[in-house]
Amino acid sequence: MVQHSPMLEDVGRQPAVLRGLARRGGEFRAAGASLGRTDGRVVVTSCGDGHFAGEAASSFAARLGLDWHVVGPLDLLVRADELRSGDRILAISMSGNVDRTVEAARLAQARGLPILAIVNGEGGKLGAIARTRISLDLPDIAPFLCGTASYTATLVALMLVAEGLAGEARLDLTGIASAQSEALTVVGALAETVVRQPVSGVRVLAAGAERGTAAYGAAKLVELTRVPAWSGELEEFAHSQYWAMPETDLVVILSTHPVLAEYARESARALSVLRVPTLAIDTAETPVETARWRMTLPPVDAVLAPLVSALPLQRLAYEMAKATGFDPDTRAHLKGDETRFRVSRMLTRRSLLGTGL
Repeated sequence: MVQHSPMLEDVGRQPAVLRGLARRGGEFRAAGASLGRTDGRVVVTSCGDGHFAGEAASSFAARLGLDWHVVGPLDLLVRADELRSGDRILAISMSGNVDRTVEAARLAQARGLPILAIVNGEGGKLGAIARTRISLDLPDIAPFLCGTASYTATLVALMLVAEGLAGEARLDLTGIASAQSEALTVVGALAETVVRQPVSGVRVLAAGAERGTAAYGAAKLVELTRVPAWSGELEEFAHSQYWAMPETDLVVILSTHPVLAEYARESARALSVLRVPTLAIDTAETPVETARWRMTLPPVDAVLAPLVSALPLQRLAYEMAKATGFDPDTRAHLKGDETRFRVSRMLTRRSLLGTGL
């Protein structure tokens, strides 16, 4: 009997979530347009998954001609003097109560800059500050799940908002939803195979907009396991992380852009000399034949690929959690360490101390 898994259900519902957001595309474009069209920058600020989604949307935004800048809220506070009168702020927080994101929004509000909050629900403190608020309206399947559907939903929302800012409406998400469904059918068994080999750590490498996906994938591994995980740029890895990396680490390479594919093949071939296990998340058009394992995604436009390439990383994190004795459906190892969990709230959500959230 197959045990029901809320996390797998959340991973599996992503094509349906995407189709639902596509039907609301006009709302998200209108929210973006409400900030006004200027020649200024679009400053995306968020922590965690929202920050990664902002990075992953960067190539799509550049294609639209937007001056897209992804800035962590603490960096925004430190570099407040660099804000300009024509800037528009996209602030992302599912709860709306992440301390630094709220502080950054208050700073932007004090400077008179238009703010759009992307939230899930009422939006907490952030929703109250922003000129415009739009919710993903994504119901939780279970409490305290690792962000999977909410991540790709945030990425879709950013792309639709970007179209509103640019005055365009060309994004067709139907094919992407189908690509997600196809990807889900091929990654499960392979993820189970990959995690059968114990590893000392995981390095998730990419370039371009997929840097956001790589950072997201490493974060999911950190949230769900005790396996050390890092992300990095494929070329810079060779000049930094590589020198301290045990040969028993798993190297995951995202190859969804034709330029990157050549370097990915060379990197996997080189690492094989040390017998370092490698996993390529590639496409039929950007293959990495030299990797030990490949999760090959259906063909997809490179600027939209982050909507699909995140799914194999989600499943890998799930399977690695199970293989290392952790429960990805509850993340009990996080809340169970009461002191560490309380300190996490002191670091990021001091206002929630004592609420149990």
